[in-house]
Amino acid sequence: MSLPLDGKRILVTREQEKATDFANKITNLGGEPIQVPLINITCKRPINGDFAQQLSNCNWIFFTSGNGVSCFFQFVKHDAVALENVVQTKIAVVGNKTDLKLKEITGRSADFVPSSFDAETMAEEFLSQYPTDDHFLLVRGNLSRHVLPERFKQSNKTFTMLEVYETHKNVKAKPLLQYAITDTKVHYITFTSPSTVESFVDLIGVRNVAPCVCIGTTTEQRAKELGFSKVLTAKDFTINGMIDCIKQDVMKRKDEKKMTNIPTFDRHRRLRRTAGMRDLVRETHLHKTDLVYPMFIVEGEKVRKQVPSMPGVYQLSLDLLTEEIDELEELGIQAVILFGVPNEKDEQGTGAFIDEGIVQQATRKIKTKVPSMLVIADTCLCEYTSHGHCGVIHDHDVDNDASLELLAKTAVSQAKAGADIIAPSNMMDGFVAVIRQALDQAGFTQIPIMSYAVKYASSFYGPFRDAADSTPQFGDRKTYQMDPANRLEALREAKSDVHEGADFLIVKPALSYLDIVREMKNNFDLPIVAYNVSGEYAMVKAAAQNGWIDEQALVMEKLLSMKRAGADLIITYFAKDVAKWLVEKNR
Repeated sequence: MSLPLDGKRILVTREQEKATDFANKITNLGGEPIQVPLINITCKRPINGDFAQQLSNCNWIFFTSGNGVSCFFQFVKHDAVALENVVQTKIAVVGNKTDLKLKEITGRSADFVPSSFDAETMAEEFLSQYPTDDHFLLVRGNLSRHVLPERFKQSNKTFTMLEVYETHKNVKAKPLLQYAITDTKVHYITFTSPSTVESFVDLIGVRNVAPCVCIGTTTEQRAKELGFSKVLTAKDFTINGMIDCIKQDVMKRKDEKKMTNIPTFDRHRRLRRTAGMRDLVRETHLHKTDLVYPMFIVEGEKVRKQVPSMPGVYQLSLDLLTEEIDELEELGIQAVILFGVPNEKDEQGTGAFIDEGIVQQATRKIKTKVPSMLVIADTCLCEYTSHGHCGVIHDHDVDNDASLELLAKTAVSQAKAGADIIAPSNMMDGFVAVIRQALDQAGFTQIPIMSYAVKYASSFYGPFRDAADSTPQFGDRKTYQMDPANRLEALREAKSDVHEGADFLIVKPALSYLDIVREMKNNFDLPIVAYNVSGEYAMVKAAAQNGWIDEQALVMEKLLSMKRAGADLIITYFAKDVAKWLVEKNR
């Protein structure tokens, strides 16, 4: 059986000296107290030597708080005359708790306690019972309200005000208070004085995250004045009354849940009920303009050779290129990326940068036929070198800096042929900087660079090497392509390329590296390109041919995942199929 406070987290804001008793009562009733004292009480310096004389002239001493009682007697306990005068003087207190403090210190009870524990009732009832012209001593703090002085002044009573303590905001409580409100998520906030309300607001502002429970009407009024909207108030102006107030509210909330039968879970399925509803709230969309189609151009005539490991993907000769471009334009695909497969290869990869290279010829042909088609030229040497590596070989290793010169020549020749975008994929250090400089010096300042900024040494490239005839004749590419295990390295590579002048950033492969796509999107403000590589394509095709999957549904889901991860563009061998599927969907 649960206890009355039912595990509720309750913020206790009163001064540290008085918080323990409050917290213990909360714990005993099954609550979880969180103590964050918002004020500090300090007694003022001892009273001057005339104090005993002042007391001798008073008929009544008024205490409106236990703090006033404690500090007052701290100052008079060493003054025998003053102490004797206090014992002989009548005492009025604002409530039972203040009376208990008086009895604890002096052994005597107050001569007057109002029926309701607030200054307004105290003033009215006292003046009604004791209309005589007595002299009053009002014991106060620096922030005490002026209800008694103003009421006595209206009644022409003689009184003296004596400040014996000061209330200060506890500025050190701010981080604890923020943590309690934001992270702990309290269920109730307690205020035992207007000062605690004001300190709360001064420290972190008004937070209507939970009901605030006030010890009395004065504190309630101040809380409402400062903007708290959910305010509960103790009926008898005591700590016990505050706890009773919380208990009643906990029970009320339980009863309301039972009566209204409100479920305790969210109804997310409301937004999935129909196809129209799902379309309405869909966050990620795939468009034809997101797609880039890779093409493999070979020398010869009437060559349309299907890549064995990539059903539906062909090596095309230049004379058949026009027909393919017409189909792409009709489908609404606006960009292609070209890979050349020459007949002749050499150590330097000369075919990559000569004006009559296969990619250069294909670029001119495409731009003549369909000027609006964006041509992206893959800038690498691997398809053109006899050894199959992406640069110049010295001592069985790729020479980084020697390769950069040839890559720069390749980029300039591609731009001269009419390429709209240069896409260097070689992963040499500094390739973006050198290519950017070469393009600018050749007058191609307007040509952007789509950098293969993050290219992993992946096992997903196998079918591509069949299509581009670019398998290394010795070793592998792990000394210049990235380790699949590394994430931070991807950020370093991309940061360098951005600094060197890249205009797009490619992540290759895509499907197994969607976390990297998201890292690129979160860290850089350039367009992000996901390369849906040949191995990813081949796996889907193989499974589809065996009847194991729904090819269309799987491909669309896969490409959407790349967009959702942060890709702005997708290079994909499925581009033509996806364009057709999108048309069918919109009919």
